[in-house]
Amino acid sequence: YFEWLKNINHVSYGRLTFKYERESNAHLLESVQNSLEKRFGRVGGPIPVTPSEEFDRRMSGASEKDIVHSGLDYSMERTAKGIMATTIKMNLGLDLRTAAYVNSISKIFTTYRDAGLTFN
Repeated sequence: YFEWLKNINHVSYGRLTFKYERESNAHLLESVQNSLEKRFGRVGGPIPVTPSEEFDRRMSGASEKDIVHSGLDYSMERTAKGIMATTIKMNLGLDLRTAAYVNSISKIFTTYRDAGLTFN
C-alpha cells in the first residue's frame, strides 16, 4: 500500500508521516513531564530528563508499517472531518452516508472539471 500510495498517487512523504511525528512529539513531552515529576523535589541540582520506553522505541525510527498506519489514520481523520462538515453544511442530521456520497461526487466533479471534461 505504501508504494502504491506514494508512487501512483504522488502523496507527499510529509502527509504520510505527519500524524506519526505529531504523536512522537507528544511522547517526547510526556517523557519530559514524567522525568520532571520524578525529580521535582530535588532543589539546587540539575533535573535530568530521561526518555520513556515508548520514546526510546520511536527514536529508533519508524518502520514502514508505522508510516503506513499513520498515513492511513491521517487520511481517515481528514475524510471523517470532511464528512462531518458536509453533514452540518447540508443539515443532514445523522445521515453520514449521504454526506460521504456528496463528498465523493464533489471530488469526482472537481477532478473532471480540472481535467477539462465538463462544461461550465
